[in-house]
Amino acid sequence: MKIIFVTNSSANGGASKMITFLYNEVKKILPESKIVFIRKEDSQYSNIENAYYLTTSLKSPIAYFKVSKKLYHLIKLEKPDAIISFLPLANILSAYIGKKLGVKYRIASQRNPPQIYGKVVRFFDKFIGSRGFYTSNVCNSQAGLEAFSKYPESYKKNLSVINNCVEPADLSISQEEAREKLGIATDKVVLTCVGRLHDQKNHELLVKTMKHVDNAILYLAGDGPLRHKITNQINLLGVENKIVLLGDLEREQVRLLLRASDIFVIPSKYEGLSNSLIEAMSYGLPIVFSNIPSFTNFLQIDAEDKYAGILANNDEIEWAKAINHLMSENTAMEKYRNLSLLKVADLTPEKMTSRFLKLTNDTKA
Repeated sequence: MKIIFVTNSSANGGASKMITFLYNEVKKILPESKIVFIRKEDSQYSNIENAYYLTTSLKSPIAYFKVSKKLYHLIKLEKPDAIISFLPLANILSAYIGKKLGVKYRIASQRNPPQIYGKVVRFFDKFIGSRGFYTSNVCNSQAGLEAFSKYPESYKKNLSVINNCVEPADLSISQEEAREKLGIATDKVVLTCVGRLHDQKNHELLVKTMKHVDNAILYLAGDGPLRHKITNQINLLGVENKIVLLGDLEREQVRLLLRASDIFVIPSKYEGLSNSLIEAMSYGLPIVFSNIPSFTNFLQIDAEDKYAGILANNDEIEWAKAINHLMSENTAMEKYRNLSLLKVADLTPEKMTSRFLKLTNDTKA
């Protein structure tokens, strides 16, 4: 059996990370499988051996037509038994082309709530998904699935949830050794946030928050279109001695950073099931998180709105209060460390891979 994996781009981000990870796991079982990135962007995913990269630019209708044609010929050439796609453009093109070419299983994966996308993308996704082009339509969180509640029944009948997986944490070195390797020479509390410098990730709230937090340094791992704006904000607010912009990090550097950290902060405005969140939890980091459905749904531990982390609304004072509480209370730090580890214990690579493969029916995993 052969599976082709397709995603929008090779940019650093959760979708690229998770589809590449899934591809590598499946390839161990089904070695003829291939991965396709519609648009190539320089990143840790832009030079994968035997991967297909269809274009470097998608800035016109003609470019979309050309890339669709390339994908059509590629799928026709490879003759896969199944296509697994991540993100709307890849989902729409892969399902349409796959059905036309007789690909039996066309599995779409929705990584974010549909409301964040433009009307044109939502229209085509709803059209394709309501007319049998997706044989399965996978959300990466229960909150993500619930975001489709107003869609037609013909769309919703193929929806299911497969949570992202998390690799086992690398605890082979101590926190002190990890800090030494990264050049973090501090006796202060290390706060970490991992994500693109994009409006979605809400880093500006963290910059404001650091005005009210002492004895801590915030490390921001990631790059993106807001880097210049965030740098200016840091200087304007006078918190340049409290915040370090690390830029994009290689995979192993991110894991070192998590090992070196004390608290993980994630103030996103919207997410599916965040890869950076669950990876931080696998390192036993206490979490301070924003009040969005995907986080509250995943992190809830009982019916009384108790969470495996501290929820903070979109207010710098509330965020500072949550961080300062953790920093000053060792019992709270230990409590949330343990809750983090317990919450992600079941998110294994084997389970995620098995659940995707079961959607093809023919593969026993």
